[in-house]
Amino acid sequence: MKTVGKILRKWQKKAVSEQTKTLIADYIANDYQNWRNNFLWQRLGLLLWLALICILTFTLRDVYNFFFPLKEFQNLPEVLRTQALVMDIAMLLNLVLCMALRQTKFGRQHPGILFLGSSWSINLIPQIFATLKGFALPDTLAWSLLFLSQATFIPVCWKLHLISQLGLFIYYFGLNTVLGLKLPLPEHPELYNVTFILYLFWFCAICNLGVYLYDCLQRSEFFARKELEFAYEKLRVAEAKYRSIFENAVEGIFQSTPDGRYITANPALARIYGYSSPTEVTTNFTDIENQLYVEPQRRAEFVRLIEEYGKVSEFESQIYRQDGSIVWISEKAYAVRDESGKLLYYEGLIEDITKRKQAEAALQEQLDFLQVLIDTIPTPVFYKNAEGFYLGCNKAFEEALGFTKEQIVGKSEYDISPKELADKYQQADATLFEQQGIQSYEDSVVYKDGKKHDVIFYKATFSKADGSLGGLVGVILDISDRKRTEEALRVFVHAVSHDLRNPVLGTLMVLNNLLSQGQGGRLGGQESNLSSSSPHHPYPTGSRAERVYTPIPVPRSILERMKKSSERQLNLINSLMEAHMSEVQGIVLQRQPVKLHKVVEDAIADLQPMLTENQIILTNLVKDDLPLVNADPTQLWRVFSNLIVNAVKHNPPGLDITINGIAQGDQIYCTVVDNGVGLSQKQSERLFDLYFRGSNNRNSVSLGLGLYLSKRIINAHGGEIGVNSTPDQGATFWFTLPVIHDP
Repeated sequence: MKTVGKILRKWQKKAVSEQTKTLIADYIANDYQNWRNNFLWQRLGLLLWLALICILTFTLRDVYNFFFPLKEFQNLPEVLRTQALVMDIAMLLNLVLCMALRQTKFGRQHPGILFLGSSWSINLIPQIFATLKGFALPDTLAWSLLFLSQATFIPVCWKLHLISQLGLFIYYFGLNTVLGLKLPLPEHPELYNVTFILYLFWFCAICNLGVYLYDCLQRSEFFARKELEFAYEKLRVAEAKYRSIFENAVEGIFQSTPDGRYITANPALARIYGYSSPTEVTTNFTDIENQLYVEPQRRAEFVRLIEEYGKVSEFESQIYRQDGSIVWISEKAYAVRDESGKLLYYEGLIEDITKRKQAEAALQEQLDFLQVLIDTIPTPVFYKNAEGFYLGCNKAFEEALGFTKEQIVGKSEYDISPKELADKYQQADATLFEQQGIQSYEDSVVYKDGKKHDVIFYKATFSKADGSLGGLVGVILDISDRKRTEEALRVFVHAVSHDLRNPVLGTLMVLNNLLSQGQGGRLGGQESNLSSSSPHHPYPTGSRAERVYTPIPVPRSILERMKKSSERQLNLINSLMEAHMSEVQGIVLQRQPVKLHKVVEDAIADLQPMLTENQIILTNLVKDDLPLVNADPTQLWRVFSNLIVNAVKHNPPGLDITINGIAQGDQIYCTVVDNGVGLSQKQSERLFDLYFRGSNNRNSVSLGLGLYLSKRIINAHGGEIGVNSTPDQGATFWFTLPVIHDP
């Protein structure tokens, strides 16, 4: 197929070349036709003047003969002697008419027609006159002079000459024969004889052959001259083009001798070397090795490479400019030799690469800095190309896996990881390359100690300059310690749940049971109750074997305070467990379409005893016609309850609280506003942190988990939460919830 394609391309190139030659030949032929017409027009003017002068001489002869008869005309018929002057005047008038027509546009466009007209006006006027007089007139002398003059002065267009002659001969031989006309000479009455015909034939043939040969010669010379002009024009255009390239090239162009002199140089080379003109370069440089190169041995290396390979490419060196400054150049050159192989000179290009070298140095500095930067990161960092092969890594990655960078770069996961892990890594990379963006997941990595470490991979793709996928960058975060901590915390939570929560829950059940049975009453004006669960359980006294139980009176108010204390302890334990579970598992939501107005009313109703006890004035402005939200109603109830309780706990009694909700675009903006003591900027910034407690809390034993859990709940719903407050000017807690869009 390659051979066929090569043949087709060669044939196509040849066909295009032949077509070009044909177009050029047609153009030259058309140009030659124009030139020949112009030549014919110019020479026709000369021939007409010559014919006019010639006929004038014969006219003068006939005028003289009219007054003074010549002996040479005594034997001619009387009609010829007397009418010759009339024929001369007729021919003169026709010649004058042809000369006038020659100056017109018609004459310039059709000189061949004027040629025939002038020829026939000279030849046929005497024949027509003779025919009218009843005889034939073979004017051999006039014919010969005319044909010879035409062949001499107008040696082109032999076909016109032949037509002019045939027109005369057809009239003489054809018409006279048809009319039966004879010569006016009694001794020779015949129209023609063999000698006469042979004379006319060869005379005309010689004239026409001469015209044909001269025309061919002119045509050949014209074509050769035009082709030479075309060649000169092409050469001139090519020379101008290459001269323009040479003069305006951005790269320096040079020719230098083997002994270290510049033969030619262009302006770009002069600018690179710091000179104002190429002449200064060729004049000043007589020893390139020592005058140009900062390291003189570079010239010898330049020559050696050309001798060995015949050319040199991207030969980079430092050189001195005219002002002594140093720049970088890149040379591309080859050796020019004669037919015998003798070295004549070196020819090539020189490019100033100083800026590129500076950019490369700056880039290398930046790369070195980035490498130092990522090596400073204590976490393993790596990067791969789009094919999954490692491009580089930091010191932490080398130390973690126990490989050097040289052992890692260019390798795949299968070269440095066990197959079962490498399969998972490669699948994760393929997914990231397909989706592009950021990826994170938990997995395990075999470290240099041979053990699997629990890790989190954080990866992101990067693009090349053209926008195509370049590869990925990854960070490995060892979470083995965190996993162990989580396990210990899980055990701790279990202990809290079992060892703390259960006793408190049991105590609370006993106290609730005592209070529900109505134990206690007034004794001597004092409230009293038995602390035991039954009045028949005495307090033990004496030895272990002989204990005697006696009842202890306990006021009911003390039992109620003990109950509230147990409830607070249980709430603290539950909040602590919930905070931990939200950190580990996240907030679990049971979403459903929710009317926010109903959630707020439920929260207010549940907190009504607290609000009454603290003399709180609460205003609910949340309307029933708000858009539905896709949310967990229980979790939203907790948020509103936490915000209301937080306001009550951190402010004195008599507080005003206002709850509101406004639809704003695709979300609902909720606020809980109070006119309390407010918060400082520092408190506002940390208010939603885990275990943060405000300084305005009145006798509170909370752990600071309510607002933290509220933030987790709102974020899980896709909203945001915050606070706006100024000391002594109250606080505004706000959060947003996305609404349900109609399908």
